[in-house]
Amino acid sequence: MHIEIPARRKHVIGLTPLIDVVFILLIFFMLATSLMDWRGIGLATGSTQANPDQPPPAVIRLAADGGLYLENQRLELAALAERLRARLDNGDITSAILRPDESVTLGPTVRTLDALAGAGVNNLSLGEADSAP
Repeated sequence: MHIEIPARRKHVIGLTPLIDVVFILLIFFMLATSLMDWRGIGLATGSTQANPDQPPPAVIRLAADGGLYLENQRLELAALAERLRARLDNGDITSAILRPDESVTLGPTVRTLDALAGAGVNNLSLGEADSAP
């Protein structure tokens, strides 16, 4: 007795479902990124001539250890933002300059600028890095 075994059919995986899924993911990420709230930090650019009628800007030093110094006094970020805001309201300063040390990376610098801008210090500048600790 001879039993015939039918030849196995090869299953072909179609690319259409894969293309559909990739297309749907592409549309999803395009829509999701357009809804994100990007907030820029305004910085003064270029060099400006000092106006003798205006008070000098507050100079903040960002040390390598993450410390913030205003007039050689170490302050926490919240206290620094509060002090700058009070000086701006009193008219003692019109702007602030952040000067990070040479070894400070971009992350802490941007976090500090963002926190100061969020606290209401709107006229911010990024100064040349200090080499002295």
